[in-house]
Amino acid sequence: MSTEENAMIARRWFSEGGTGHLELVDTIFASDFRTNGKLVGTSGPKRNVTNRLSGFPDFQVQIKELIAIEDTVVVRLTWCGTHLGNYSGLPPTGKHVEVLAITIFHFVEGKVVENWTVIDQFSLFQQLGALPANLLGAQIPADPAQPA
Repeated sequence: MSTEENAMIARRWFSEGGTGHLELVDTIFASDFRTNGKLVGTSGPKRNVTNRLSGFPDFQVQIKELIAIEDTVVVRLTWCGTHLGNYSGLPPTGKHVEVLAITIFHFVEGKVVENWTVIDQFSLFQQLGALPANLLGAQIPADPAQPA
């Protein structure tokens, strides 16, 4: 597969598969697919999408940046939705969230064999009220009273 074809597959996953078209999983991901170093097979993406959509039925993705180099595709995205169902053990809050994520896909023969994903779970759970608003993350905001 070409770099451009890999990029199109990644874009299709986030625009269609990640929003509920689970029939794409078996055509996009290898049977021995690994995420963040763990073997999850094709059931891994299916579980993640199902969990996310049960918690955020109005889930939407916006790709902010996509970089493809040979067999690697990097996607920086934002997803948003309203927390109307159980999500990862957290009961619905009715709150709307916006979450940043970066994922790196590695392709072999047209299928994703591995990905490395970082999702801003800290911000997500803060937006949902599961973490205190005054708890600071790794990137401490600037103090407006102090010069930069």
